[in-house]
Amino acid sequence: MKYDVIIIGKGPAGLSAAIFTARAQLKTLVIGRTEKSQLIYAHDIYNYFGFPEGIKGKKLLELGAKQAKKWGAEIIEDEVVDIKKGFKVKTSDKEHEAKAIIIATGIPIQWAGIKGEKELLGKGVHTCPNCDGPMYKGKKLAVIGNGDYAAEDALELTNYTKDVTIISHGPKFTFNKKFEQELKKNKIKLKNARVKEFIADKFLKKITFEDGSEEAFDGAYLACGTAGATTFASKLGIELKEGLIKTDENGMTNVPGIFAAGNCMGACRQIAKNVGDGCNAGVSTVKFLKAKDIFMDYAK
Repeated sequence: MKYDVIIIGKGPAGLSAAIFTARAQLKTLVIGRTEKSQLIYAHDIYNYFGFPEGIKGKKLLELGAKQAKKWGAEIIEDEVVDIKKGFKVKTSDKEHEAKAIIIATGIPIQWAGIKGEKELLGKGVHTCPNCDGPMYKGKKLAVIGNGDYAAEDALELTNYTKDVTIISHGPKFTFNKKFEQELKKNKIKLKNARVKEFIADKFLKKITFEDGSEEAFDGAYLACGTAGATTFASKLGIELKEGLIKTDENGMTNVPGIFAAGNCMGACRQIAKNVGDGCNAGVSTVKFLKAKDIFMDYAK
């Protein structure tokens, strides 16, 4: 399916951007999972403009989604597992194409809570198969995670080696059926175990498990949860600053046509700021796609 703009993330930044792009009559798709928005866990919000008596985070998200849909935005509950150049956005079971992308994923927690993971980052422990995979040709690799994000990373690593194991790190595996078939087809091994520690001699040598067992690996990739902004940034060549997406005053990254909004840009992590970022990215996307220097609200 082709769209004018795809917005990744359905929190306040993403939904705000969708309101502006949809009102400007751009074919807009918002992809995200409601439960991944930190706002869903906010019980009562008293510092957002227009709600002197406060409002629950879940309710605010519902209203934002309703408003975006009113103007024609399509919103789907799904997970983006990959973005390729040419603006092809892959979810758990579909691929969509866009003329512009707005990244509004917030800052999902990527750490798995495994001893040694931070110290060994870049020394056998990684987060981007596309970036570091080539150095592991023919090697034995582990992917830590239990969902579609982990499956996507494991499949990508088969471009460099056929010895790939996905380790669930505790929870049971929850792959999409399509991924289950691809994992089996590519003979990717599955290990349901909780990882205790990464053991290294300068570089990763082995992984130990809570049950006392251990297994040697040349490299390990963290893929717990869902793919986040910095993961996409690494794959697309988007410039980062201190781990956050860097943009210009219009919310555009160094890659033309890719914008960012919200917590993935850092600074003040408040709803009001994120909504403003969404507005800025949405308006800038309209100008970019319509080749306009002056913004007009196109809704009637």
